[in-house]
Amino acid sequence: MSSPQEFEFGYYPYEIEITEGPITISTLPDLELARDDVENDPNVRGDWIYPGNNVTRFLGGGIRNDPYSARIFCLPKTHLIKHTSALDEEHVKFYIWVLSFFVGMRLTTEEAGFLDTTTIKPRKLTDFVISGSDLAPAIKLADAFWVTHNTNRRQAKRICAAIHALFMAQNPQHLQFESFIYYYTVLDACFAILRDIHNPVQHLSHAGRIEWMCQQFGISVPQWASVFSGSSGSASQVSVLRNDTLHEALYLNEPLGFKVQVGGTQNLSLEMCALTCRILAAILGVTDSRYLSSAVNTRQNCGLKLI
Repeated sequence: MSSPQEFEFGYYPYEIEITEGPITISTLPDLELARDDVENDPNVRGDWIYPGNNVTRFLGGGIRNDPYSARIFCLPKTHLIKHTSALDEEHVKFYIWVLSFFVGMRLTTEEAGFLDTTTIKPRKLTDFVISGSDLAPAIKLADAFWVTHNTNRRQAKRICAAIHALFMAQNPQHLQFESFIYYYTVLDACFAILRDIHNPVQHLSHAGRIEWMCQQFGISVPQWASVFSGSSGSASQVSVLRNDTLHEALYLNEPLGFKVQVGGTQNLSLEMCALTCRILAAILGVTDSRYLSSAVNTRQNCGLKLI
């Protein structure tokens, strides 16, 4: 049974005004004050904000400043979403997750919804720039996905989880193997979504999953995801790296954190991030072939038409 639902969310430093069917997103008062507070916070470094040192408060009123960082923190709410016929809270929050992806920064309805760090500027966590300034098509895509998969709520949960892991992967303080694990889990979440949609006849091992996903959307298969036949069966560079990292605690044949990929023509973290953005966009209904087929081995942002 549907009912009206509304939530404040943030942090987003610019105005948003959208009315799309039963959904309205508006900007709360004092956006400029909230933006000034965040941008002038002493825990901002570059385009990222951190929670600062953890503070322990005791029942008697004492306070201890701990030598380690806090992890979970809050930012001001800047916008309001209303849905006049939502099924439940998850229904409305799904739109916020999808909007987060398309603006390229973490948005949340939670009181303290940020972990370790978050960017304070849009378009930092994705590799595309939406053509035009209208975000209403993002809400249309979110609504279409929700309606299509409402009988399997796990699909929407996977979308939210994939976006969250994509954002967490880009913490500037992560070691390279940590980012790799996050990126791989995002791609595996995308595979789970597509597996339930397309129901491939044959079992797909980790070696062939990324290549198969690319084929569904006309995305060029990166060299590191191409399947080859080795002495122990089919594999890809990334599936071998994943197996070593998760099952043998080896990253690039060394204990975790003792070796990183440097130099060369391949930046695996950059390319995994870009490929993830393309696959997630396609799953959400983006059909812009120019973006989907664009190269993943560049730091240049690509234009994206949502609909």
